[in-house]
Amino acid sequence: MLANELIAYLAPSDVTGIYPFAEKKYCFGNQVINLHDQPDSPIRPGDIFIVGIESIDSDSVTNNIRQMLWGLSSIHYSKGKVFDAGNISATLTLAQQYQVVESISAIIAESKAHLILLGGSQEFLSKVYAGWKQIQSFIRMAIIDSKIDWDGNNNDFHQDNFVNTLIDEPYEKLLDLSFIGIQGYFTPQHTLQKVLRRKHDYIRLGNLRGNIREAEPTLSDANLVSIDMAAIRASDAPGKAFDNPNGLYAEEICMLSRYAGIGQSSKFLGICGLKTNAPEQTIMLAAQVLWHYIEGVSHRRVENPIKNLPHNKKYVVSTEVQNVEMIFFRSELSGNWWFELPVNSKKKLLRGKLLVRCNASDYSQASNGEIPQRWLRWYQKAQKI
Repeated sequence: MLANELIAYLAPSDVTGIYPFAEKKYCFGNQVINLHDQPDSPIRPGDIFIVGIESIDSDSVTNNIRQMLWGLSSIHYSKGKVFDAGNISATLTLAQQYQVVESISAIIAESKAHLILLGGSQEFLSKVYAGWKQIQSFIRMAIIDSKIDWDGNNNDFHQDNFVNTLIDEPYEKLLDLSFIGIQGYFTPQHTLQKVLRRKHDYIRLGNLRGNIREAEPTLSDANLVSIDMAAIRASDAPGKAFDNPNGLYAEEICMLSRYAGIGQSSKFLGICGLKTNAPEQTIMLAAQVLWHYIEGVSHRRVENPIKNLPHNKKYVVSTEVQNVEMIFFRSELSGNWWFELPVNSKKKLLRGKLLVRCNASDYSQASNGEIPQRWLRWYQKAQKI
């Protein structure tokens, strides 16, 4: 597959970076290739494609983020090339932009490359998913936001209810849907109950504070990750589409972004929720979030904890339920933990097993005779696959 298949949907961004910290040759912008200059370039696994979504009221945001990102320090990226693929024009109707995002996502997914989507509002994530599921099954998705955009009204579709199109998807298509950083006063109880009934998950802001690694297994497993800048408190990122005095700190959102990058699974990162007049501080933070994601991808290492290697350790914990054991794996190289679950349907894609990242605390709970909540949720889900 060649780059011109992407270029057909996109206009060049023509961004000149801002280099206040170092000479261009030492900066990230020096390693970014304008895709429109290389239309015959093949799309290879490991390549990263940066795409912006322009809109009438925020047409400059995507390029402003690029300017800041280009000026940050270079990243040693040996897994592929980094391309600025351009922007989806604001002259298109919203329906046309939705279709472009879906088409681009399918191309990237088929090529096993990475897509970074800048701008727009978060409902574009459902179109990314629509493209991805044409190619991939059992997708895992993580959404970082201050609230869950679900209202149960399937007769309407917009940025505040796009989760309607996702939450009832069959597990064979959307295996997991997790919400990170949500705040209780923005999220009604019946919404939380809906998430739990579907055996999906959420992590409240309060549970992350001082324990940011709680989200690391979820982000490490997620294929698609979306960040609404509304999840960040206003003092750290003012001038967003929705400003809130409470939220994630700037350093926390960067850590979460890096978790997604360094994990084995993520192929998509979206940044949304910015206004056209967002101040330089907020634009710089968005650029730093992207930098941490790409830097994480550059350090990504494929791990197979099931493989019989000296550094892989297996732990089996008995339960009170007959014929049910909790099987954990740990890599002594990375310190990462997983658990394994059998699935009822021996589907080829899952090879009859479900492998889920977890924390050491999950194993500690199991060793003490308790049933870890993460394990229980996935066990119940596995019975329905």
